[in-house]
Amino acid sequence: MYKNVKIKIRAELNPTEDPAKVEKAIRNIVPSAQTRLIEETGFKYVVGEAEGLEALEHMKAMLKARRIRDAARVVMLKWMEPSRAVIFLNKQVAFAGNISFSEPYGESPLGPIRLEIEADDPKSIINWLTSKEST
Repeated sequence: MYKNVKIKIRAELNPTEDPAKVEKAIRNIVPSAQTRLIEETGFKYVVGEAEGLEALEHMKAMLKARRIRDAARVVMLKWMEPSRAVIFLNKQVAFAGNISFSEPYGESPLGPIRLEIEADDPKSIINWLTSKEST
């Protein structure tokens, strides 16, 4: 059910941003992400990758602590595809150690963090992340 879970997380690095702060924002969501700085078509990004459901444990705990699991489920299902779920998060809020969802464009002045969860059954991952059970 939760096999082959791969997490990709990325945020554009704006010229005014400190790469270490953007990396911290990413690690505040997925602490085990292996991060690096890349450049694509003239833009710089901080990207991270992690594997396994345990990489999302911290995010699950944040959703529980903020008591936004029901709302989070609706947002996550909105961008779900057959083999992945794409979630957009506010970069500034993540840097502060919290979690807040964002639209892919225009909502956050510095751009969102894009979290992609690849899995055989992404809906089961969303259900796990937003469940009210203690498992």
